[in-house]
Amino acid sequence: MNKDKIIYCERCKARCRATPSKNSNAKMLRRSNKGLCVNCAVHDWLRNTYPCNILLAQSGPKSLAHPHIQEQFAGIMRVGMADAMPDEINWNWIIENWFLPFPHKIKASNTNPCSQLELDEIASGERQAFCKPRSFDPSKAQIASRLKNMTITSFEQLNELEPGLGDDLRKRLRPNED
Repeated sequence: MNKDKIIYCERCKARCRATPSKNSNAKMLRRSNKGLCVNCAVHDWLRNTYPCNILLAQSGPKSLAHPHIQEQFAGIMRVGMADAMPDEINWNWIIENWFLPFPHKIKASNTNPCSQLELDEIASGERQAFCKPRSFDPSKAQIASRLKNMTITSFEQLNELEPGLGDDLRKRLRPNED
């Protein structure tokens, strides 16, 4: 018996299948009983992921029509253990609906230096593709030199390099943990 129910995307109003079965290990494009369709969720992921967001702000969405770009995204989905499958994505729909508004704005963070306003300015040509450039703190030079030959194994090591960086990454990789 099919337990899927029909919902509508909050952004594009497309008809979607909500499913109670979802992969708790999924790091991206996790199935839900509300929210965005898979196409809008892909676009949301791209606009919130640095440096994809800057590249797409500069070039526009038409580059997403290239098969090699779609194949690379399918690889990212595999690594992210996405609930969605690459063949569910309608890249033409994403391109066609590129300028529809999202229910939430992008905020700058340690893992994404661009806010929605900055991305809009890059897209319009009012700003160069650099968001909030970070100045190098000389006190971190010793930490940085140690990292050249070291593998990062914890979020705390990232926090040591840049306060909040490890915490931001942990939240993005494990969104349901508090």
